[in-house]
Amino acid sequence: MTDLPWDDVKQWFNPAENGSAPDVIVAGTTLTHWQLVLDLIRSRGWPCRYERGDRETAVPDSAADLFPGEDREPRTLLTVWPDPDLEWMIRPQAMVEILSDVDLHQIQGQQRLDAFCRFLRTLGDAVQKDVFVYSEGDNTYPPMMTYDAAAGRVAFLAGPW
Repeated sequence: MTDLPWDDVKQWFNPAENGSAPDVIVAGTTLTHWQLVLDLIRSRGWPCRYERGDRETAVPDSAADLFPGEDREPRTLLTVWPDPDLEWMIRPQAMVEILSDVDLHQIQGQQRLDAFCRFLRTLGDAVQKDVFVYSEGDNTYPPMMTYDAAAGRVAFLAGPW
């Protein structure tokens, strides 16, 4: 099933013109939503890697353990492959939003766009929230696309290039 025709959106997916790592954000989250993400990753058997500071460690069972503790590790990064050719990088910084990004180089052509849209649907359905995709590092503008959880569909919002 095709959510978006590649020819209608390909300009927005050009890494040279629109940044190479668009932000994928789920806003208004709680620790429960973060736990749903961990449960989704495990239930789907998605390969993943978790880094705390400069060392790789096991993915925590509890979402509360994703976040920097009292000792304030410099960063945490959860990298997930929901599709063999789609790397999803989650940066647990605050419980109130799931801040992540993907690599536009991996979303080129209709087949790869369809895989990305399937991922957005799967994530949105798991947390029962909308998922927004913004141009790299610029979530002050309206999102370029979204998974609308209520409607159950991916929509492209940016319009023509």
